[in-house]
Amino acid sequence: MFVMRYYENGDLYSYLEESMGILCWRDIVDILWSISTGLEFIHEYNLVHGHLHGGNILVENEMNSIDAKITDTGLHGPADKSMASQQIYGVVPFVAPEIFKKNLPTKESDIYSFGMIMWMLSAGIRPYYDRPHDKQLIQEICSGLRPSDIDGTPPVYYSLMLQCLDANPLKRPTASQICECLGNWVSAVNDDPHPSDLSNQFDTAEEIKSSIRFH
Repeated sequence: MFVMRYYENGDLYSYLEESMGILCWRDIVDILWSISTGLEFIHEYNLVHGHLHGGNILVENEMNSIDAKITDTGLHGPADKSMASQQIYGVVPFVAPEIFKKNLPTKESDIYSFGMIMWMLSAGIRPYYDRPHDKQLIQEICSGLRPSDIDGTPPVYYSLMLQCLDANPLKRPTASQICECLGNWVSAVNDDPHPSDLSNQFDTAEEIKSSIRFH
């Protein structure tokens, strides 16, 4: 019997809806760092999640941070494990383009999914929410379509997100690299008493987000 901790805020989709799509950058960084540590753990064991999206990430507000955990652990498998076609179709925006071309899910395709989660958190909405998740969308994704830029996103955030969404899987960062990067971000937005280019980027982005929130 497997017993899992109860997360009162539900999954990431629900959390976004409850927050009306508006999260401060500190919370976004906390959530992503939690997800990246889970993904790093999975990949260290040479496993692939293969089905990463907002519906299987549980979220809970804690005292000074937000905890997020990857679920659907039964879908983890070796890097050579195939994925059922119906699993692909259900989460089109989060599926890497190479998977639509009949390739097996890989650690790199998990990273693409992580990049889409980054976009969703910065935008406050689900990717491609305004159009059918059909064959036309799949064709466009395979041809290079990505969600539009979000005004006010910190340049360092946008750069990492684009790397995760690169059409070439070999150019995407590893989970360990992402985890290390996000660890630096956590320090910059939470603990660092000395201003830096990194902390200034997030401070500026927060000011922009706040101005939008109150208009």
